[in-house]
Amino acid sequence: MNKNQDPIETNASEIYSKIDFATELQIHRLELEKQNSKLNDAQQLKETPDRYAAFYDNVPVGYLILDKAGNILAINLTGSTLLGKERASLLNESFSTYIVQDDNDRFLKHLQQTFNSSTNAVTELRIKGPLGKVTQIRLESLVIEDAGICRTVMTNINPIKETVDYNQELLHGHRRLMQNLFKIQEEERRLLARELHDELGQWLTAIHAETETIAYFSEKDSTIHISAQAIKECIKRMHDAMHDMLSQLRPILLDTLGLEDALLELKKQWISHNPHITLELVFEGKFDKLSELINITIFRIVQEALNNVRNHAQASQVRVCLHRKTGATATEDTLSLSVEDNGKGYDADQIPHGLGVLGMRERAIAAGGKFFVRSIPDHGTQIHAKFPLDSSNRRRKTDVL
Repeated sequence: MNKNQDPIETNASEIYSKIDFATELQIHRLELEKQNSKLNDAQQLKETPDRYAAFYDNVPVGYLILDKAGNILAINLTGSTLLGKERASLLNESFSTYIVQDDNDRFLKHLQQTFNSSTNAVTELRIKGPLGKVTQIRLESLVIEDAGICRTVMTNINPIKETVDYNQELLHGHRRLMQNLFKIQEEERRLLARELHDELGQWLTAIHAETETIAYFSEKDSTIHISAQAIKECIKRMHDAMHDMLSQLRPILLDTLGLEDALLELKKQWISHNPHITLELVFEGKFDKLSELINITIFRIVQEALNNVRNHAQASQVRVCLHRKTGATATEDTLSLSVEDNGKGYDADQIPHGLGVLGMRERAIAAGGKFFVRSIPDHGTQIHAKFPLDSSNRRRKTDVL
């Protein structure tokens, strides 16, 4: 250092030199960080296609790109596995090659719909996989505008179909069981009604005759005569109660005169027990020559519906309408039943327990019909049932009445 140089200037120079050095280091560090960031971005860009390719190939659905003719332009590994061939050998092949022949027209309509619409087109069909195994699939396609191609998602719905089929088998088994149960129940009711009518009815008739005799010969003995008259009144009440029981068990008119007369008798009895509720019974069409199954099903549904009105609806009016529609052919004949009241109604999503709705529904379905309930709080309840009157629901000579 020069002896004549000011020490303060010397120290300042050294400080500035160190500051310049630190600044250069900071610049180099920032430059290195920037370069490192670019390298990381480049690495990620390099890895991203690989990750997307792995994801594309291994998703649990098949991805395809098809042209207007249905040729396969691209397909992932899941799709090629469903078709049972190597991916490379599938390119430029017609997808219809792998479709079960009966479903080819459906596939062609699906293609046409896809390329003629800007929204997704969906269809279900069957394909032939490895070793000729048939697989149920769902295709959902969307056209890529101005490219002449469409993206298609192919989903294996075999497990869903198998579950649905299994549930349908269980349901049909349940329906058959319920049908047999109702048949056995009605037969038991018929037998019980016959026993009550033949046995108890005879005894009541005999007691009534004896009481008449006692009353005749006891006119001079007021005590015995009054007792005889009281017994006669009890017998009458027992007879009326038995008549109501027989009607509940098995309406005789249903077996002898048919559905219309049985319902008229039911109306008469119901009004006598519920005079505060107006009951309107409407018939539209002819109701002869119906099968025993239809007759008893209609009668039981009306019977149960009226019980519900009496016990739960708090209604002042109820209307029962039976309508028969005759179609151009025998297979188009239908029978419709509606029961409507002006009662308090209920929330249809929370059907009250004990209303017998399930029993009515099962009866209708067991007879081949459909059953609907519509109810709104404070606006009453509507019950509708509809039955096809095909050959099985018309009376045959072999029907046991």
